[in-house]
Amino acid sequence: MNSREHTFVVTSLVATLVLLLAGCQSSVPEPTESPAPTVVESVAPTPTEAAPAGDYYPFAADCAELMPDQVIFGFNPNYVLDNSAATASASSADLVKAMEGTTCNFVNQSSQAALTISVAHLTPISIQVLEEQAASSFSSIEVGGQSAFFGTVAGSGILQVFTGNDFWYTVAGPEVSAPEDVVGITDQLDGFLAAQ
Repeated sequence: MNSREHTFVVTSLVATLVLLLAGCQSSVPEPTESPAPTVVESVAPTPTEAAPAGDYYPFAADCAELMPDQVIFGFNPNYVLDNSAATASASSADLVKAMEGTTCNFVNQSSQAALTISVAHLTPISIQVLEEQAASSFSSIEVGGQSAFFGTVAGSGILQVFTGNDFWYTVAGPEVSAPEDVVGITDQLDGFLAAQ
C-alpha cells in the first residue's frame, strides 16, 4: 500500500468513526449505575520529518559547501558560481527544482559555457523510475561503486549518479566529455552526500 492509499484508508476510518460518534450523541443516553469511560485511540497518522512530501525529500544545500571553489578550480579555474545564468542544456535543473532539490550553476568566464550540478533526495520508487529512464538513453557505468549513467545531449555531456543513500545527482556541461573529466566533482559530491 502506497502512502496515498494509506492516507485514504486512514481518512476513511476517521470519517466513519466521527459519523458513528455523532450518531451516538444524537440519541438520549439511558442512565446507568456506573458509566464506563470510552477511550478512542487516534488513527490519524502523525507527521514526521522522515516522511517524504511526495516522491522525494526536500534537500537544500549551500553551493559553497556542496561544491567548494577549490573543487571547481581543479576542474577548470575559469568557472565561477552564477545561479542567475542559463544552465547547461542537458542539465536536470528543472526536474530537481520541482523535487525541491539543489542546483549549483557555474559559468566559464571565457567561453560562457555552463557547468550545472543538481542534487535531489528521492524515494526508492522515484529512483527506480529515473534509473530506468537513464538506462534507456545513456551508457551504464559505475562511479565510486554506485550506479551511474553517462551520455551526451545537445552538445553537453551529462553524468547521472544514484547514491547508496537515495540521492540522485547530475553533472552536465559542454566540457563534460567523459566521466573521468569530473572525478574531483563526483568525489566531493559522494563525500558530502554520504554524510547527509
